[in-house]
Amino acid sequence: MTETTDFEAKADIADIAVERYKQGLLTRRGFIAAMGALGILPALGTKAMANTKEIIVVNWGGQAKDILQEVMCDTYTKETGIKVTVDGSGPSAGKIRAMVESGAVVWDLCDSGAGSSLILEKAGVTQPIDYSIVDKSKVLDGAVYNNGVGNYVYSYVLASNPKLLGGNSPKSWEDVWNVKDFPGMRTFRKSVRGMLESATMSMGVAPKDVYEALGTDDGIKAAIDRFRQLRENIIVWGSGSESQNLFLQEEVAIGNIWSTRAHLLKDQMEEGAFTVTFNGGVVAPGIWVVPKDNPVGTEEVMKFIAHAQTPELQVKWLEAIGCGPANPAAAPLVPAEMQKWNPSSPENLATQIMYNDTWYAKNQIAAEELYVDALIN
Repeated sequence: MTETTDFEAKADIADIAVERYKQGLLTRRGFIAAMGALGILPALGTKAMANTKEIIVVNWGGQAKDILQEVMCDTYTKETGIKVTVDGSGPSAGKIRAMVESGAVVWDLCDSGAGSSLILEKAGVTQPIDYSIVDKSKVLDGAVYNNGVGNYVYSYVLASNPKLLGGNSPKSWEDVWNVKDFPGMRTFRKSVRGMLESATMSMGVAPKDVYEALGTDDGIKAAIDRFRQLRENIIVWGSGSESQNLFLQEEVAIGNIWSTRAHLLKDQMEEGAFTVTFNGGVVAPGIWVVPKDNPVGTEEVMKFIAHAQTPELQVKWLEAIGCGPANPAAAPLVPAEMQKWNPSSPENLATQIMYNDTWYAKNQIAAEELYVDALIN
């Protein structure tokens, strides 16, 4: 099975957290709470074995690990007496598997993806989620697995700059391919992830039928050809910050970008120069996985996951970085001014589809080659 977790997206979320904290846009308390909802972990020495009295949580923090260490450990320790440490080294499926199979497990909880959770479960290196402690009803549909459970949500969304479009703004992917009424440059990701879905919907395919349409070689090639048709109007982005800068510098009028970056742009662009629609968005949940034989033990880490389901914490995470709550009960608690930017609000979920890891596991490599060829040649 192909690795389908979007590691770049997760690393980008961590970068956003660091930047917001540095800018003073996040209070220490707020950042800790948000990280708790996201499940960010403390830093570890790479050779050190975990202390069985503390929980080691691993995410894609990079430079954020020191901040996460400070805020996350303090908060959780204060509430439970259990120390929590953040390791931002990136829990790829390969690392988790190697750690478990070597018998040198130092991580207790990892921020992963649905595809990876399935791969790791099949390999026998992760533990089942104990749903007598972790509440399934506090997780969005489609984000509950035997050996993994949703912790937050982000989306691939349609963003635009109405100022560059004569006051208009595309409302659908079909509009994005309409260069006559919506002239200007577009931006799409270098990777095929989250992109083919928009091209398929631009041909009139209903969101619920997208992956069925992409289930054949002809369906994939038709979607790829849509990018070939737009090639002269496309600037690609490789990282979340690149997509953000393309809008800030007004190099593009339209784009398929992560909702977390849209969350930042809404505050950085002048009034009337930026908008987002979740219509036709692709929802991608982050998934907790617990390595087999984790040092702190199963029960303790399950209690931590349950703690991170707290609706108020998940709302703070949305406000801080733009990650949507995985707990549906959080939606009503989101401030009114934030509702339209929440990728997991009932209204926005109704217009989106869930990222299909099974499809990517089967088709990503071949589709990626065709996609790059369409953009370059």
